[in-house]
Amino acid sequence: MLEEVGKDARYKPVAIVDTNATAARMAQYLLGGSGHKNVPTFSGLTGVLSQIEADALIICAPTKTHAEYARMGFVVNMHVLVDKGMTMDWEEGKALVAEADSAWVKFCVAQTYRYHPTEQAISYILGKVDHPHHPGDVRIVDYVHHRYRPDPGTYDYSYAMVWDLGSHHMDSLARWLGKASVVTARSYSAPWTQYVHDANISAFIEFKRGAVCNYVQTNDATISEWKVTLQGDRGTLVLNGHDELRFFPKPTEALATAESESVACDVGEHATPEANILHDFFTYIVEDIEPGISGRRNLRAVALCEGLVRSAKNKRPVELEELK
Repeated sequence: MLEEVGKDARYKPVAIVDTNATAARMAQYLLGGSGHKNVPTFSGLTGVLSQIEADALIICAPTKTHAEYARMGFVVNMHVLVDKGMTMDWEEGKALVAEADSAWVKFCVAQTYRYHPTEQAISYILGKVDHPHHPGDVRIVDYVHHRYRPDPGTYDYSYAMVWDLGSHHMDSLARWLGKASVVTARSYSAPWTQYVHDANISAFIEFKRGAVCNYVQTNDATISEWKVTLQGDRGTLVLNGHDELRFFPKPTEALATAESESVACDVGEHATPEANILHDFFTYIVEDIEPGISGRRNLRAVALCEGLVRSAKNKRPVELEELK
């Protein structure tokens, strides 16, 4: 994000905040390479907000700090772009959106996954029923993300995997499939885990449109895999990582014997996800065009994350209608 801010002529960095002095100096050096020389550095937000005049605050910090930092921006009437996830609690998420509205500022959440070309292509295809790669009425969905991530890092609180990486996954699913109705989840750890809290979660997510998603995220995995399949009555879209999106037409013979032809989806040339986020944030502030990453719209992902956590914690299905 820092490099994209430096390159975007619509933004002028006026301060860098980092508790790590070395990281702050590195950021200062990188911005200098983009023509922003000697941007002042600060060790905390309190100092910079009282000394520097600015229009917007971009927060790239651990998820558990997001609510506090965003509120510090709202108090001084600054627009806020915060890294995913918005926060770690449904009620607090609603409160943050309301507080931004009360301060008359724009609030966005940097969900980068939705800006990758392959994910953009899925959204485009699903919105065009006459597209040759449209899978039809999607009913069977798999979202599987296995990671070998032995160092807990900032995943040092309960259900961190949901509120951090899971917010990307839930944002994508909500964008593609609409509102969810029921979540049934279980969290767990492998015997070899280095995490204090559960590092893995599996769930069934039922959507109002009829689709059912088998969702898996692991951080204790010993092999890395990221695969999303969206199966409908006309075929299947398969996303492997963010590098490959393919379409498999529905076979005309028995599934056990028929072979389907894969068709590569042309996603073309795109700007980086971070550049697109900055564009949408700027447009939201200047032209009042609300993007999919607005705080209000991001509540759909927050609600799904809350459903995962409540279900895993209480070991019961959660009706999302419970979230008001």
